[in-house]
Amino acid sequence: MISHIIQSCFLISFVLSTSQSTVKLIIDTDGVYDDIRGLTIALTYPNVEVLAITTVHGGVTANQSAANVVRLLRAVGKESIPIFIGAQDSMIPKGKIEVWEELFGYDGIGGVPDANPKALPSDFKSAQKMHAVDAIIQFTRNTSDVVLVGLGPLTNIAMALQKDADLANRIRKVVIMGGNYLGIGNTQYNSTAEFNFLMDPEAAQIVLSSIHTTIVPWDTCFLKGPVYNEEVDYEESLHQNTNLSYFLSNITLKAREFNTIAQQIYAFVDDIAISIAIDPEILKKSVELYASVELEREAKTRGQVTIDWLGTKYDPIDQQFKAATNKNEANWLKQTFVTEYDVKKINQLLVEAVNPSIRKSNLLISKNSLFILA
Repeated sequence: MISHIIQSCFLISFVLSTSQSTVKLIIDTDGVYDDIRGLTIALTYPNVEVLAITTVHGGVTANQSAANVVRLLRAVGKESIPIFIGAQDSMIPKGKIEVWEELFGYDGIGGVPDANPKALPSDFKSAQKMHAVDAIIQFTRNTSDVVLVGLGPLTNIAMALQKDADLANRIRKVVIMGGNYLGIGNTQYNSTAEFNFLMDPEAAQIVLSSIHTTIVPWDTCFLKGPVYNEEVDYEESLHQNTNLSYFLSNITLKAREFNTIAQQIYAFVDDIAISIAIDPEILKKSVELYASVELEREAKTRGQVTIDWLGTKYDPIDQQFKAATNKNEANWLKQTFVTEYDVKKINQLLVEAVNPSIRKSNLLISKNSLFILA
């Protein structure tokens, strides 16, 4: 009995201490529908402080991305969070963005401007005047323990690292959705690259050669999506009786219809990166590998992450090859690639994000369970 009481007190103390720990985020995004879905988790999670949201070119323009984020902030009632517009093109200019309208809609979020909250002309005028690169630098100078999350091409983050040599030392952690480590691509150009990295390979290379990151690669999203489909209903958060649920359902409808035709799974992507940034325990399994990025202009592998497999050593306990040191002989940094994640927890976070009453109910159940142990 005494041991149960001690255990109960320990768990209560742990829950209380965890609830007081705030995760401070800067989120860099290209503002398309899967980014918006991931942002919803961060913007509604009780122990997260979103310091700033910076926008970048990618699926849509950096300006359209900012307008999409403004619309989301209105949907969640967080209009006070500052938005900073960043790079409009890659470090080696690629020109005008061709929006993949079949998947994203003309605006990156389904092309449903009348869905509540409606798109407004003022959405394009709500961003701060400061450039996103300077915002990243300034916020990390003024605030400690910042976690930087990259959900789009890495142009802003790369430019910030180049402009401020000490930035890499100030950031607590960098979590990226992008890249690949098995050569699984997701672009329309007969390429083996992942979209975010292909949109600015030079920026991706600068980031990977400057700082250790935790990467949610496309390979994991692609391979695990169908497997985890047996464990959760990916659309559960879209069927809650709340305005935010309706909003996410509307902006993702075009993508879900496209995926059905293409026989693909509407699974988690950017949500994974956001969730791991908030709660590291959601990362269930990873592998540390020396990584670089292919920069050859005419190669079909341009933008693909290249891995030094020969420089790894086999770990019989984890049963996988992994990097043993921080750098290899070519000075490629070791990066952490997420290979498995807690899909049930991510689904729970997303459902709770759109339906706060479920979060309150789950919290009450958790507290009651602790007292039952005693």
